[in-house]
Amino acid sequence: MADEIIRDERAEPESGAEKGAMPTITQDADSDPAIIEKAETESLQDMGRWRRMGIIFVLNTVTMISAFDATSICVILPAMARQLNASFSISLSMGSAVLLTSAISQPIFAELAHVIGRRPAYLAALVFFMTGSIVSGFSNSSVMLLAGRAIQGVGSGGPQALSGLVMADLYSARKRSGSMAYQQMSWALGTITGPLVGGAIVQSKDSAWRWIFRASLPFLVLSFIGAWALMGYDKHQRNCRDIKQIDWIGVFLYMISSVSLILPLTWGGSRFPWKSPAIIVPFVVSFFAFIALGVYEKKVERPMFRRGLFRKWSTICHLTMSALHGLLMWMVLYYLAVYFMGVKSQTPLMTGVWALPATISVAPMAALVGLVTQKTGKYQGFLIGGWSLLVAIFGVLTILDKDSSTATILVLAMFMGIAMGLIFPVMTIGVQATCNEEDAGHGISLILVLRTMGQCLGIAIGMSIFSTQLAKELKKVGLGNVQVSNAMQLMRASMEDGGIDHTFMNMAVAAALKKLWMAGSIMAGVGLILCLFARCPKLPRDSEPHEKGISGPVSDPRDAVAGRVWGWLKSRPEPEC
Repeated sequence: MADEIIRDERAEPESGAEKGAMPTITQDADSDPAIIEKAETESLQDMGRWRRMGIIFVLNTVTMISAFDATSICVILPAMARQLNASFSISLSMGSAVLLTSAISQPIFAELAHVIGRRPAYLAALVFFMTGSIVSGFSNSSVMLLAGRAIQGVGSGGPQALSGLVMADLYSARKRSGSMAYQQMSWALGTITGPLVGGAIVQSKDSAWRWIFRASLPFLVLSFIGAWALMGYDKHQRNCRDIKQIDWIGVFLYMISSVSLILPLTWGGSRFPWKSPAIIVPFVVSFFAFIALGVYEKKVERPMFRRGLFRKWSTICHLTMSALHGLLMWMVLYYLAVYFMGVKSQTPLMTGVWALPATISVAPMAALVGLVTQKTGKYQGFLIGGWSLLVAIFGVLTILDKDSSTATILVLAMFMGIAMGLIFPVMTIGVQATCNEEDAGHGISLILVLRTMGQCLGIAIGMSIFSTQLAKELKKVGLGNVQVSNAMQLMRASMEDGGIDHTFMNMAVAAALKKLWMAGSIMAGVGLILCLFARCPKLPRDSEPHEKGISGPVSDPRDAVAGRVWGWLKSRPEPEC
């Protein structure tokens, strides 16, 4: 009888395969990532509170350093361009390079974390981060600096992706809202101090910008030690040969499609005309690579992007909104700095000071949203209010010119930060609430990937719009012979009254930025439309049984604003003839 039971159990996977079930990987159970992940999740229940807090502290420290590194470059670009003799497009590439490589590396590190463990993957990412900081901190050419920034991006992408997985390991869905609030505060602290410290450093000496990258090394070393000591909770025996199970073809297609999309957006209008083969060919390659990636990910057994995250319209809406949010945030961050320096003729230090209302207001709002959501489980109002405010603020930014008062600029910057903070954590919460529980960690990681890719697109698309419009505006003011690729040098010369009419240059930059703000308002409108159709189910309490089950919170069509409107229309009585 026992032999028959054993034979039946062994035959079960074979019959499942005949019915079209997912094929079973014939390997030792100790090396199966799914079994490993389940065993480790169960063992986390015995982890002490102080150790959890220590892990979160390490994650937040690296998050702060990443934000500091990404935002400080906004105000030190003119100093770097002056010393390295870099063009406008090359200067902005210093920012987009780190974001592009970060977006590419995040899903790779997320996959590695399931194969070699959270701690080894996190430590490897920190090694890349430290190496990139060293190369950038001692670079003496634009090529060397670009290489260092690209390595930094690989290193900063790993912690961003792994922080989502680690938080999904440590906390339930509702408690994650509170822990993410503290992480958003760490990110905001980095964004606040980045422009201020960067502006203060280059204010004294142009070559001092290298200390921006060197200053992060002690914090990264301490974070490395902390991660090594605290994050070894996944000690289940692993087989490193399982690294071949990573979706390497998907990784390759994702890299090709992303790079081919960003490069022409960065070059168009500044280095090459939009109709040139150097712009058209990468766009075509990107288009077909994205199609190939989508087709391949549907068929592969272990896709890099979990299929469960793309089965619900609401989850897709939240993912798309996260990319739009990153795009608009970095567009504002970079091009408000262009406005401060190119139109208002502010120094790097004062540019950092003027950016304070925008950066300092993000943290309180993001923390407030996270804590209120943890308390009530509701977050839809923050989403609608934030996107509505973004549409309005981008529209009002079009009134800014050389004569705009300081009070007007600072108030608009403050409300922009409030709007960004309102929706900053909400898309992450929405993805967790609309996807299955087993996909929650991957959903958080994908949110970070898309937000980072959106940030990269914000710089690239912003540069495309700004460069194209600036060329037109320069012709209108009689400076048509000036090359847009030299815009960084032009703005510096305008500030110093060195050979270019100061007023005409400021007028051209202000007019070009108005078109950029109009485009931002339209993109924010797309986000507002998406949030009306996205379901935002209330997060369950930890005591509710489905919290730890396979399915996530129960979603109802009425959880979306559009669903409630449609239900109201259907419930109205028929008009009498």
